[in-house]
Amino acid sequence: MTVQKVDVAINVYGKPYQTAVSIWSLMKNSGQHIQHIYLTLEKSQPEGFDEALLRSLLEGLPIIYFKPKFFFGWWEGRRKGLLNKILLYFKDYRYSIRSQYPWENSQSNWMFMMHNDMLFNGDLIGHYLSKIGDSVGIGQVGQCWNCPAHGDLCDGNRYWDYRPSMAELKDLYQTRPEGRAVVHGLVQDGKLSWPLPECRLNEHAALINLKLARPLTIPLGSVAPIGLKNSLDNGIPWFQGMTKKGYKMVNESYMPFAKHAWTNDTDCGHASLFDKNMYNREEEIAKFELEKWRE
Repeated sequence: MTVQKVDVAINVYGKPYQTAVSIWSLMKNSGQHIQHIYLTLEKSQPEGFDEALLRSLLEGLPIIYFKPKFFFGWWEGRRKGLLNKILLYFKDYRYSIRSQYPWENSQSNWMFMMHNDMLFNGDLIGHYLSKIGDSVGIGQVGQCWNCPAHGDLCDGNRYWDYRPSMAELKDLYQTRPEGRAVVHGLVQDGKLSWPLPECRLNEHAALINLKLARPLTIPLGSVAPIGLKNSLDNGIPWFQGMTKKGYKMVNESYMPFAKHAWTNDTDCGHASLFDKNMYNREEEIAKFELEKWRE
């Protein structure tokens, strides 16, 4: 049987030891599928971040390093208005969007997107390849915990079939008036009611069929880049664009094969970026864990 080769896309903002654990544990479990790892080092990094240390921890792996010219972070300007749409056609600007450099430069038909605080304990890439079929992407669909439709009406497996009108969506959000989709003005006339505001392919660990998706996505097509953020989260504009063009995602949890934010057991790696003590503690845990994966 021919092994399908996959390129990996990972953005790095801090966390050198957690990044190393993420990549080494992925290689140990799914290395037979991996062609190149595109590691994007954000132009700005947390205080004390040591790029040379990270490179030494990853020595010997098939990594292509890239550093964009701009650092967007959570800057709102990169997702709004006519100026943003124009700038998307300039390579330096576009390459500064998360995962865009590997998206455009990969020579593979497949791209595996991952966060830099994952711990893999099984062959997730192989599992995804066996399940994706002719779909454009596979991974955990939806941030359902934020959505009032979750449960009786909808979930990651049913998002394609549950298509409320805006009037129905407004009624749903009456039960959650403080919901972030309401706060950001997405539950009102003129906005999309399907896919629902919180729908996306979660990029913690997701596989994309580049052969299908790349021709439809900027700069070749009209769909927003996969790493572009709207007022809620990364990847939502791309998910909406692909869905409206008729392309479906496979909802398949990574959790049997991997753990996100494993150093704090919260499934959220954001908090430590704002808490230096937590950050240092998590890096120490990862430093200890790394020895096991590099043996």
